[in-house]
Amino acid sequence: MARLRATRMASAAAAVGYTPRMPELTGAEIDAFLAERHTLVIATLRRDGWPQMTTVWYRWDGEAFWISTNRDRVKYRNMERDARVTVLVDAPPRETSVAGYGRAETMARDDDAYEGALRIIERYVDDARAYLEERRGEPRVLIRIRPRKLVSWKLG
Repeated sequence: MARLRATRMASAAAAVGYTPRMPELTGAEIDAFLAERHTLVIATLRRDGWPQMTTVWYRWDGEAFWISTNRDRVKYRNMERDARVTVLVDAPPRETSVAGYGRAETMARDDDAYEGALRIIERYVDDARAYLEERRGEPRVLIRIRPRKLVSWKLG
C-alpha cells in the first residue's frame, strides 16, 4: 500500500463552485476495508465505448485487486480488447468506498488459474475447493488489476 496514495474524490457539486471535502481513508484503513468481505464492481469498456459494469468477488493483496472469471464472459472480452478498468468497493451502510483506476492483466489461465481463484473464492464460500471443483472445466482466468490511482471516502 505504500506505493499507492489515497486521494479525495470531488463532489458533483464542485461544478457549481461548492466543494466540501469528504474524509478519505488512510492507507491502513484502505487495506483493512478491502480485507473485509465486500463485492467489487468492475467497469470495462464495451466495443461501442459505453461502460459495462459487473459485480465480482475479489482479493486485495495490498497493491493489486485479483479477480477470476471465465474467458467467455463479456467483461473478460472487454478487458482483452481494452485493459483500462475502474473498480469500486462500496459499503453503503457505512458510507465508505474505495475506487481504483488501472489496467487489467491476465496472469493465469485454466488449471494455472486454480490456486489464485481459490484464494479469492475462499473469502466468500465455506468450502471453496468444492465450489471451484464443480466449475473445474470452465475456461477460467486469473486477472490482476494494479490501480494507478486509488480514491477513497468515508462519510460515516
